[in-house]
This record gives sequence, structure tokens and C-alpha cells, in this order.
Amino acid sequence: MIQITAAVNMFPQILTETYNQTLNLSSTAILTCHIRDLGDHHVTWFKLDPLTSLSFPLAAGKQLFTTDNRYSISFYSTSPRDSFWSLEIYQLDPSDEGTYICKIANRRASVSVYINLHIQIPMMIYPTHVYVEPGANIQLNCSILMYDDNHEASSITWHFLSNQTKPRDVFIRKTLVNNTLSSYLIINHAEISHTGIWTCDYKHQRVNANIIVEKGK
Repeated sequence: MIQITAAVNMFPQILTETYNQTLNLSSTAILTCHIRDLGDHHVTWFKLDPLTSLSFPLAAGKQLFTTDNRYSISFYSTSPRDSFWSLEIYQLDPSDEGTYICKIANRRASVSVYINLHIQIPMMIYPTHVYVEPGANIQLNCSILMYDDNHEASSITWHFLSNQTKPRDVFIRKTLVNNTLSSYLIINHAEISHTGIWTCDYKHQRVNANIIVEKGK
């Protein structure tokens, strides 16, 4: 979403449109704004507080307002009119996830664009392929290593990708051991109706396991 108010002659433009960026934990985020006709104006970076919907400044121009040394500002020009300003965040952690705002403003006008940053935490499912005969018991383990104190076991969910009705004798058990959050999908007395793709979801992440229940396996 790009917001423009009080248009003024030769006021800078942000050519970048709102976008989502998904990165792995501990990687580097480079959030970039393509600016046209910046002139003497400054590019200001904000981050939205998801609880209050208020934004707090991170940088203006080349000056950082945060003491976190993982943050930096970079910029370069490709023509007299076009420049690219980036907010760089190193060693990403879960707290860096959120919505960032690239904004240019003065007393008469403003223009801004939103960048949504998602952080992926290592997530595993085991086993990924199950081949059993009817009547067997099955257990899938979906686990994720937590890096903060927000251990929400209920946020791990299971889904069955099948055109059939929801199969019976399926149970979920969740544990938290040494910061590893695990959700176990347990199927007692497997039936052919359990055959299909079982998906474990956590926030923006998803891993799959394939179960085949068939006689002769």
C-alpha cells in the first residue's frame, strides 16, 4: 500500500510498491526503497508496533535512531533522479518480524510504502513418508526450535489435504522440551481414509508428510 497526501510539484516519489519479504532466522534483511527526485528531502524508516498500530522511527537519512548495532543504512544512485535507500538488519531474530515503513515527508506532503518482513524459524516434520497397512498406528512429529519466551503450542496446527471427510481416531499431543516445541499427530488403527497429505502449520511456515495406508504395504 502506497500512501500519498497533499501532492506538491517535484515532491519525491517512492517507486517501490508494498511487498512481503520472508527470510530465515539469523540471515540478513535488506529492505529497499526506490526513490525518484529525492532532492534535499530525507528518507525515514519506521517500524509499526503490532499492539498499538503506532510507528517508531529507526532512521532518517543516514542517521540511525536505534542503538542496535545490527541495523544500518545503505544507499546508491543509478541516475541523477533515481536513488535506492535500504534499511539493513543483520542476524535476524523473531523480534524483527513486522511491518516497516519507508517514508518521505515535510510540512506540506508525505509519501510512504509498507514492507512486511516475515522470519522463518527452522521447522521439521518426521517422518515425511509413511507406508503402512490398515490397522497400524502412526505418529508424526512436527517440531520447531523456539528463540523467545512466547511458547504458544496452540499456534501449531495440523491439516489434512484430502477430499474425503475428516478421518477418525486422530489425536494431537504437544510438548515443550529444551525450547523445542513439538506437536505429535497420532493415528490409531490407520484406515485407507487416512491416506493423503498431512500438513503442519506454524505462523507463515508449512511442512508436509505423506501417508499411504494400503493393504500389502
